[in-house]
Amino acid sequence: MSHLPLPETRLLHNLLRLHGRCPDGFSAVFLLDGSISIIGPHGAAFYPGDGWTSRFLRHLRQGFFDPAPVPRRTAA
Repeated sequence: MSHLPLPETRLLHNLLRLHGRCPDGFSAVFLLDGSISIIGPHGAAFYPGDGWTSRFLRHLRQGFFDPAPVPRRTAA
């Protein structure tokens, strides 16, 4: 495993910022098979090296990396 090169790391951070997310807590690494693992504070996903950005953005828009909603308790 190796961390993404600086241009790809900047791209990841910019994509997160463009979608209203803070890049803190997100990391990405290249895996030995050429895929990319992106880990966020509330989720992780693996993407093929080619075309990872479009798949990541789809997951980001779908809320895959958002915190799970906490059920509200009602007063008894």
